[in-house]
Amino acid sequence: MSLEKNAYRNGTSDSSRHSYEGDESHGEPVRVVNQNTVTRPEQVPPSSPTAPRSFVAPALKPRLEVRPIGTRTGFRELAGLHRRTWKNLNVEEKRVHMILWPLALHFGLYDVKPGEEDKRPQLIGAFWARCLADAPLTLGHLYPASLFKGLYAADVWEFGGMVIEPTYQGKGLVKMMSETAKLFLFSRRPKLIITNPVEPLYELYRQFGLKAVGNRPVDHPHAYNVKVWLMYGDFEKLARPYFM
Repeated sequence: MSLEKNAYRNGTSDSSRHSYEGDESHGEPVRVVNQNTVTRPEQVPPSSPTAPRSFVAPALKPRLEVRPIGTRTGFRELAGLHRRTWKNLNVEEKRVHMILWPLALHFGLYDVKPGEEDKRPQLIGAFWARCLADAPLTLGHLYPASLFKGLYAADVWEFGGMVIEPTYQGKGLVKMMSETAKLFLFSRRPKLIITNPVEPLYELYRQFGLKAVGNRPVDHPHAYNVKVWLMYGDFEKLARPYFM
């Protein structure tokens, strides 16, 4: 016992050593631990609490939906969207003798707000697709005849009428419109695609892989103060990277 006490006083006792001293009140030995040799656990600094992100269910968020346009109400809304879009671009449409709108398949992009599913959503974007077998091409006479050699009328589809609500501030509209057109093409699988984008959209269509006839835009026959590009694309070449 004296050796252990001497070691404790001299600081030579390790963590496994201990001494006992009598407890007069209980008569039982009390364990005395050398605090100089006990390793204290490291204290981890408390991390600053972060506020949890609020979760919003998808059904409670505004969303874009693609719907076909084919009713009188739908065409009136579409005509109004065209007027607002062209007015924003300082374009005035001409009166034409043959109305080609009813001969095309029209697709509208609607802004559906949560809680208003029973109301008519706002039309914020649109485009149309038309087959050469159903109607003549808008600017088909300006394309070289060799481009259509060996093709049936049902093999040629024209896309046009891309308009976007000027006041719309949301995101993803152009992407959804292009994805919708892409899916439509995959379902029809034409051999030749014809489109006449306005000058600001030329670079976007070129990135899609479409080619231009000539090196400059031409005047649109149905509108004042607007020039369009004569563009086309081989569907098999355009769709090749997407087939899985």
